[in-house]
Amino acid sequence: MAIMMTFEFLNSFYVKPPSDEILANPELLKTFMTNLPTSAYIPVYLGYIFGSLVSGIVTTKLSKNHDSLMVILVGSLLTLASVFNFFIFLPGQPLWFVSISLLSFLPFTWLGKKLVSKH
Repeated sequence: MAIMMTFEFLNSFYVKPPSDEILANPELLKTFMTNLPTSAYIPVYLGYIFGSLVSGIVTTKLSKNHDSLMVILVGSLLTLASVFNFFIFLPGQPLWFVSISLLSFLPFTWLGKKLVSKH
């Protein structure tokens, strides 16, 4: 999560974050998210990919016998957290971004496992 947040923080130098007024009003926030340029979502998506990959590596290194179940659990938790992010906390993000993001967490977490596992 820290890696993903770092990418989002760095993106804030490119895309101005919403004001407190926008954050306080769900309709204004949805409009703000809908009107962001496509280029604003690319660094965030790269953060999701890199964060998922690293989470798979770290989970594999910390688990006994390089257990696949733990990696699947972590990837699933990242996906679930993103569902809340996309539909509860920050609605209005483009469908293409929501779709590729939700479909990326498990595969990239698994890829992280494969990079360090011999099984």
